[in-house]
Amino acid sequence: MGIDWIPENDNPVITCPYRKDACSLRNPILKGPEGGAFTKVLQCDCHRTDEPYDYERSLDKAMRDEDEERARRYRAYSEKVKGHVCHWHMHYDYWKGTWKQIYDPMECARHCMNVGGVCDLTHEPVSKKKGNVFYDVRKTYIRQDGTLFDGEEVVTIEKGIRLFETARSITICEQVVKRCKKDIVERVTSRYHTEIALNGMKVEVLNIRAEQRESRDLMQDLQDIKDGIKVVHASDLERQKKEQKKRHRKDIARKKIERLEKRILEIGYWNMDSDSLDRIHADKWLGKERIDGLERLRNQKIKEEQEKPVQLSIFDMM
Repeated sequence: MGIDWIPENDNPVITCPYRKDACSLRNPILKGPEGGAFTKVLQCDCHRTDEPYDYERSLDKAMRDEDEERARRYRAYSEKVKGHVCHWHMHYDYWKGTWKQIYDPMECARHCMNVGGVCDLTHEPVSKKKGNVFYDVRKTYIRQDGTLFDGEEVVTIEKGIRLFETARSITICEQVVKRCKKDIVERVTSRYHTEIALNGMKVEVLNIRAEQRESRDLMQDLQDIKDGIKVVHASDLERQKKEQKKRHRKDIARKKIERLEKRILEIGYWNMDSDSLDRIHADKWLGKERIDGLERLRNQKIKEEQEKPVQLSIFDMM
């Protein structure tokens, strides 16, 4: 409405601590809630006053009262369900002033540290044994690469894909498999959204299971290969990537050492500044024995150059 709601204009806004839809003290422009569900916000305008601070009439007290009331209602809800509550699954509706619990094992996987203890929600043990949720992804598409195989149907299966980067309690993993299959399918489908939309790729999520370690069905793999399906395992791909990175790092380190050794042969180790990176790296990467060997080789080359016979031209003899 052309107004900047900022302290410099003597009218900042705050979220109404009482969540009142109608209030005679509120500026008429701020007449209704914004957003929806848990994000709905009612704003109140504030102005400077000459009255001294009074905690009993302050925003601090209003906010504290709201916090205490929310905590009281949490305790009341907990008593109603005989203590079967978990902080991570509880949701508070500020507008209705009510708590509700929505059980989602994915929240347990993200936040729960109660491994080996007793679940606050179920009052049952949470296993110390750790594992992961594994699943397979089957992709079917038509080749469109302009080769002799153009138009051919290609089917690939990537097996043993981990849902979580690190291990979780096997109890939590089993609940994720039982209740969150739809979420896993949606996550995978979203990952291949572009290929599905542009190339008509068909993506299927198969064999969602909870295991302490990845298991393989060799006979099924052989049958899939026999049926013309390309089979790969996620753990093999991950191992290959790690090996490639390891080889790449080794190649970079080797090239750095080769460059440093060439530098020593050109100018000499003792001609480098004592605080230069080349000198520091030489001490760290090569060691005294290798440095001494390069120095001997350099001195030998210098001596050979000095003792090399000089070819006289006919003009030098005239």
